[in-house]
Amino acid sequence: MPRYSLDGDRKRSPFRFLRIFLEIPIIVFSIYVAFLADNWQREKAEAVTEKKYLEELLQEVKINIAELKADQDERRRQIVLLDKMMETGSRPVAADTLRMAIDQLLTARVYSPTDAVYQDLVSSGNLRLMTSDSLRQKIMKYQKMLSRVPITEQSDIDLIAEQIEPYLVNKKVLSLLEPHDDVAGIDISDQQKDRIIRVLLNDRTFIDLVYLRRHRIRSVEFFENPMQWHLDDMAELIEAQLSAIE
Repeated sequence: MPRYSLDGDRKRSPFRFLRIFLEIPIIVFSIYVAFLADNWQREKAEAVTEKKYLEELLQEVKINIAELKADQDERRRQIVLLDKMMETGSRPVAADTLRMAIDQLLTARVYSPTDAVYQDLVSSGNLRLMTSDSLRQKIMKYQKMLSRVPITEQSDIDLIAEQIEPYLVNKKVLSLLEPHDDVAGIDISDQQKDRIIRVLLNDRTFIDLVYLRRHRIRSVEFFENPMQWHLDDMAELIEAQLSAIE
């Protein structure tokens, strides 16, 4: 005798529920694998981007280390020369040394770092890719210090513009000393310059201005020394991070 089954009977077949029960973990596992693959691809791409930024940042940091070192070395040289100028009251100082000291008295060094890579990291939101917490903190501390550099340096620049140059103008010798550019129309001998300098050194007001300029230069040097240490630390951290990536 033929057997017939209703559609409802087929729907209630226990094998169908078993099939569904077996398919669910397969579907979940497939989604999980896809998620892991996507996450791995993203992490790989971010690691490549981080390495690129680290290499560029290291180059930028090394440039800034060299720039700041040159500035600091020049400031120390300025201080030595200004000290020589103030020593003239107690011992002889060579005339050519005094001429160099006058030039440095009216010269201001300004630290001009390059920060294109850092600005790109911030504007693009990729600073988060820096996986080293120590490096991120060091970068932020350096940038915070860097923001105060113009204020410190401006104090030194203002002293020249507002006190030292007006003093020399009042004495009618600024152009004769030619501290800024050699001008063909103003051409005096070194001997004439030496006499002008000797007269200035006999004026206590001038000595006080030299003393004050020395103090301002020293203040800038002290303020920027920690920046040098931060840059050195940044370079070491970047190199360590690159080694870890490789």
